[in-house]
Amino acid sequence: MEDELRICVRDFFNDYLNLHEESDSGHIRRPISISCGRAMKTESLGILLERMRVLSGADLPYEPEATND
Repeated sequence: MEDELRICVRDFFNDYLNLHEESDSGHIRRPISISCGRAMKTESLGILLERMRVLSGADLPYEPEATND
């Protein structure tokens, strides 16, 4: 059961939260996100999600390379 949960969490990150789309102009957009309506919980939610990503073995989220323009 633990292995199945790990796989589900990994797939949740890789297939949903890490999803990104690039427009013809090169703008990167993430169409799926998780938000929190409680300001006091926003930081802890971010910490929890990152810990879940790491423990599940999910990929790092896509980050476009910085340009030195």
